[in-house]
Amino acid sequence: MKKKFQAHVKVGDKVQVIAGKEKGTIGTIDVVFLKTSLVYLNGIAPRTKYKKSSKDSESKKIEVPIPIHLSNVMLWDEKANQRSRIGWKFFSEKKIRYFKKSGNLIEEKK
Repeated sequence: MKKKFQAHVKVGDKVQVIAGKEKGTIGTIDVVFLKTSLVYLNGIAPRTKYKKSSKDSESKKIEVPIPIHLSNVMLWDEKANQRSRIGWKFFSEKKIRYFKKSGNLIEEKK
């Protein structure tokens, strides 16, 4: 049984890929899977796979989104134009995320 991790990112956050083939790519998060610790980004071009033909159907070219591990993405600060780790601050009994490098608050998207 795999351990379920706490995600430092949420759906709709702008992130930069920091490792792997897509390193340096900036995109927004579409889906977060906590059990497998995977995210799917909107700004990454999907892989192309080819499905073999069978008796009933012909061969097809299918585009599959690329999953990226949570540890390979960092939040992108648009105001400071850099990636940064995050922290949490309490404002009027509300827990708010902020960028550690710049100190800018992360606005919650609704």
